[in-house]
Amino acid sequence: KRFWTPCVRMAPAVSSNAGFRFSAGGEWVLAEAGAGPACCLGRPLRCATLNCLHDLSHNKELLQPPIRQDAICSELAALDADVIGLNEVTLSLLQRLLHEQWVRDSYVVSAVPGEPRCSHLSTVQSGTFGNLLLSKIAPESVEYFDQPGGDKQSHAMVLRLRGSQSEEPRRVAVCSAHFTAFPWLMENRRRAQLSHLSAALATSSDGGGFDACIVMGDFNFHREAENASIPVGWSEVRAVVALGDTWDYGRNAMLAHYLPLRNIYNGLGLGASFGWSSSMRLDRILVHGAGLDHDAAEARLFADQPIHERARGRAPLPQVGPELRAAHRALPWQEYLHPSDHFGIVVELPLAAGAPPSHGE
Repeated sequence: KRFWTPCVRMAPAVSSNAGFRFSAGGEWVLAEAGAGPACCLGRPLRCATLNCLHDLSHNKELLQPPIRQDAICSELAALDADVIGLNEVTLSLLQRLLHEQWVRDSYVVSAVPGEPRCSHLSTVQSGTFGNLLLSKIAPESVEYFDQPGGDKQSHAMVLRLRGSQSEEPRRVAVCSAHFTAFPWLMENRRRAQLSHLSAALATSSDGGGFDACIVMGDFNFHREAENASIPVGWSEVRAVVALGDTWDYGRNAMLAHYLPLRNIYNGLGLGASFGWSSSMRLDRILVHGAGLDHDAAEARLFADQPIHERARGRAPLPQVGPELRAAHRALPWQEYLHPSDHFGIVVELPLAAGAPPSHGE
């Protein structure tokens, strides 16, 4: 069953291109659209998503942005993913990624600073952050969708894939999204943002339709009841659900220092029983369409370990009490620092068996 059906365009892309690649001349240039034969994978599509935790905090000593960016780049390089989606990418992290040799050698990216086609994107603007996509597979197009209730954009790439040379090509859209944070008060906004994005993908500017679509990123669903916001026809990847929480006070020692002493998760200092859950499945991967066999997917977490060996195996600080007060923001970074406050997800998504309708070669 085809994903796209003609309908009124509800959420237009603000612009589109084919992404940017690093040239032999030593600069990032506009990439040519992947108009050749579809990429023959011969294996599952490997996608990864990570909220990188922006580096805009005034407390640089606490969160150590250069050290965390080193760790994030190492983690991403080791994945060898076909498509990487990142949230909370600042201009500083973007520039760092664009200087990585593995990125320059192998990836098309959705945004570069100083490029007029990207000037509207929050990712490239100073003092804020946004999304970013990196793809080893040359995309047909890259599109950006404005997010309701804010100044951020979701980034999407359209790929043409084959499971084998004998199969018809599939058009697969992969999107990196980051919805508004905070429990309760922002649930309606998150629902509207996801609905808006799914409608936008259903009416993509090329009008060609997709055999499958993937949306991945920090959905900020603070309770499982928010699953009701997932649009009809979209599904979570069961292997990703089985991974459990991606934001976890008990497993990420950095959260005890990153959060203020009194926060919504420890009941404003009264105790965890008075606060919001301190372990949540904030990061999600949704799929739509028959082009991917998401029931056969495999997934794992990454960037889920402390950066320095001194922090490994240490018990987490309690959420309240004298031990927390004594250690809060007083320990050396080697005893708590993680790449991010979120854990990353990498998933292997097989192409579905059978031949979808051809889109031509």
